[in-house]
Amino acid sequence: MNNITRRDALRVSGLTVFGATFLAACGKQSGVQQSDNISSEGEATPLAELPEGVVNDVVLLRTAASLEYNAIDTYTAALDGGLLTGDYAKLTDAVKRFRDDHIAHASALNGLIVALGGKEHTCANERIHRIYIQPALELITASDNPDLAKDVVALAHALENVATQTYQGVVTSLSAPNLRADAIRIAQDEARHAVVLAQVLNGGYASVGPTTNEATGKPNIASVPAPYGPLATIPLTIGAPSAEGLKTSLSLETPSLNSLIYDYVSC
Repeated sequence: MNNITRRDALRVSGLTVFGATFLAACGKQSGVQQSDNISSEGEATPLAELPEGVVNDVVLLRTAASLEYNAIDTYTAALDGGLLTGDYAKLTDAVKRFRDDHIAHASALNGLIVALGGKEHTCANERIHRIYIQPALELITASDNPDLAKDVVALAHALENVATQTYQGVVTSLSAPNLRADAIRIAQDEARHAVVLAQVLNGGYASVGPTTNEATGKPNIASVPAPYGPLATIPLTIGAPSAEGLKTSLSLETPSLNSLIYDYVSC
């Protein structure tokens, strides 16, 4: 596969061109008279360069592992905090099972990472937690939120979809067929979790199961017309309603270049 560095990605941005021009204009240049009207003292401390971030199989798998820990931590917070109340308390066993699945996924991914010569990653993706999960939990657990338990399920559903889309997105980027197969298998689990949670949030939909040809008695061949689902932002509406009866709307996305777990990122 082609390795892409963060520096390469940023180099194509217009911001990079603007930044270089701005720094050149503001910096000290040889042969240019400095204005007497601008006082300065000492030399500016040079900015430390970011380590080289190469996007390869190990980085993609470490990023996927970090999302598994995001899910593990979120489910643990829901269980330990007693957030599944009322009718949603019946989901406790399912949530424990989902958490166990994510623990198994994280362990399997770290096994693949180590086999590839990388360093295992055993904690949540800090940026995903900071910009999505933490704000969501603050809205959900606010004292004036009447839908705490339902909103917890909505957050879990969104995170399962983030994980599913992440695996879907990296399948074509992983270089080895066995890694792609492993990613697809884990994605299937995440998608199943999302389906169960969607049924809880929007009950009444009939499930789609295997069918049989009445004439031959053999199973009908089923096919999916497109791979998985669309890769798009995942909406999440949670929290106490406003005076107009509207809840807060958030949009979750899969990890971008600045939230990948590069080799130099540690827990």
